[in-house]
Order: sequence, then structure tokens, then C-alpha cells
Amino acid sequence: MLYDKAFKYRIYPNKATQNRLGQWNSTLKCIWNVAHEQRKSGYSRSNLSKIYPCFHSQSKELTDLRKQYSWIKDVPRHALAQVLLNLDDAWNKCFKRIRGEPKWKKKSSSLGITEFDHTRFRINANKLKFPKLPPIPIVISRPLEGKPKSCTIKSDGDQWFASIVCEVDIQNPEPRTEPRIGIDRGIRNVIADSDGRLVENPKFLNIALKKLARAQRAVSRKVKGSNNREKAKNRVNRIHRTIRRQRAHFLHVESTRYTKSHGVVVLEKLKTKNMIQIGGGLSRNIGDSGWGMFSQFLEYKLKWSGGTLAEVNPAYTSQTCAVCNHVDRVSRCGDRFKCTKCGHVDHADTNGAKIVLARWSPACQPVEASSQGTRQRSRKFRSLNKEMM
Repeated sequence: MLYDKAFKYRIYPNKATQNRLGQWNSTLKCIWNVAHEQRKSGYSRSNLSKIYPCFHSQSKELTDLRKQYSWIKDVPRHALAQVLLNLDDAWNKCFKRIRGEPKWKKKSSSLGITEFDHTRFRINANKLKFPKLPPIPIVISRPLEGKPKSCTIKSDGDQWFASIVCEVDIQNPEPRTEPRIGIDRGIRNVIADSDGRLVENPKFLNIALKKLARAQRAVSRKVKGSNNREKAKNRVNRIHRTIRRQRAHFLHVESTRYTKSHGVVVLEKLKTKNMIQIGGGLSRNIGDSGWGMFSQFLEYKLKWSGGTLAEVNPAYTSQTCAVCNHVDRVSRCGDRFKCTKCGHVDHADTNGAKIVLARWSPACQPVEASSQGTRQRSRKFRSLNKEMM
């Protein structure tokens, strides 16, 4: 079976290349905002005169713009196409009420510069060859696998990275249904499983809050547009980057552990984004725990190894006894769970994980990522290549 696997490498472009990449990034943001405004103004008309711009109509207009303006033509055509495609997907999700209306791209935002023609980028002798750029030094931390499909260059603060997506042919793994485990995600214990294992939340963000606040205050004291302000902003970005990497490493380790040891992992079906939007310290702790990221890691790792990730209804899992199934909110008191009916005593998070596992059945639909969007993207790009050549 064919899977898309991404490989992310650190690259070291020189000053001239960084400036050109910065100019490309500004052009991509300009194209996004102009196309976004075109859609908003078209949708806001009266019912009789509404205009519904789509990906293909805007890509044809972009082809004409590339002929008129050299600063647009300087950007690789696939990078421009990717911006329009991302905007089209964002509006489609808005119409389906999956997400809200797309937002404008700010001056500080960084967009990826993508090349989809695998013949136009390659890695030779620790050098990345990218269209219209000189060879860029790259650190190959692990070898590529499969057939390269796309390459995206993007900045993360003062560092640059290249993400190469490869199509990897993985033999169909043997389906695994044993052993099974339920996991309850929390704040104090970010992971509590039905076997009694508790993983304390490292709270990387909370640990760095004081350091982050000092760096943010330093930014506010600097003059806007000055070099010192840019340096202060880079310090803030480095702190955030360190926190993200610490959290991702921690969740990768934990998700790999459960993928190797279990065939079925059951989670609560939580609407994490809605919980974060409530605001306050609880929302910050939920975001710092990385519940959604942990679920994503488990999803693709279990899929590659033949396992299954399932989600069940989270209602009253913290108030239900794992022995007699009696529901009473009084049974839970902090980290201790004592059933008011049968007297069963257990850690509250462990009891909740056992309830999560008990609600799973083979009839539950596994969590699977849809490949329909990828097929639609490939069809759009094949037609776009003919228009923009």
C-alpha cells in the first residue's frame, strides 16, 4: 500500500538566498490576500449578482498576472498554485461548517514555498537543488524513502527547513487486535491507561512562561521597525520553537510506545479545539498537553503497523464505576475514585481509562485519514500545469 511520508531537514541558505525566499514569501502572502478579497467581495454581493471564484478561475487569472509582473513570475508556479489551492480548501471547509472563514495573512506569517515537480528538485552531495535557487546546504539526518513527490521550504523563526514528501510503498501489515488498551487524557496526568500506567504532564509551556514573558516584554519596549525589535522577536520565536519541539518529542516517544505494545488503542472522542476556545488557564493547559497531536501520532503509526485507533463517547467517563457501571459525580474526589454504590477504589484517571476501554467494541469505526483530498489535489495540479506552462 502507498503512503505519503514526510522527511524534514535543516537547510542553511546564504544571505542572498534568504532574502529571495523572503521576497517569495511576501509575494505568496500578497496573492493569498488578493484572492481572499476577491472571494469575499464576490460572495458579499446580492443573490442575483453573486460571483463564486474557484481554484481554476483564479489560477487562470494568476497565469495572466505572471506574464504582466516580473515579481510574481519570479516565484515558482507550483508555490503560487499551492497558495490558491490552500485558500480553496479553506473556503470549502468554511462552507461545510468544518472551520470558520479564512483569515488574512499577516506580515509576520510564513508560508511554505512548494515545488511539486520531482524533476525540478533533488538532493546531491548534501546540497538541495530547488528551482531558481543556487544549491543550498542541507543536513540529511535520515535517508529518503520511496519516490519524492514534493518539496516545501519554510522558515521557523531564524531557521530554515525543507520538508520532502515521499510516496512509500509499505507492505500491508498483519492486522492486530490484541492487546487492547484504553487511554484517558488529562491535565495533571497527560496519559492514564487502563493498565494503571500514569504519565505526568511535563508542562513545557508552564515551565517556560516566565522566560517567555520577559522576552515578550523586551519586544514591547523596542521601537517598531528597528533591528533590536527584530532580534527580540527572534528570541520569542526561539522559545516557542523549543517548547513545540519538546512537546512533539515527548508525544512521539509515548505514541511509539503504545503503537509497538498494543494493537487497539481507544481514546475519548474529544473536541479539543472547542475546549481550547473557551479561554483561561484550563485552555492553556489543554493546548500544552497536546491531546490532538497525540491522537494524530497514534493514528498514522497504528495504521502503518496494522493496529487500530478508536474513539468512544466521553460522556460521564470520569463519574462511572469501572466495576458496577454506577454513575455518580460524588464518586470522584480529586485524583481518588470511590464508588458510592459498590465501594470500588481506584485512581480517578485509571478508572476513566478502564471505562473508555469498556465502551469499545469491534463495531466501533476506526479513526482513519481520508485520502480523497490528496486525489483531488493531484487532479487540480495536473490541469494547472497545462495552464501555467
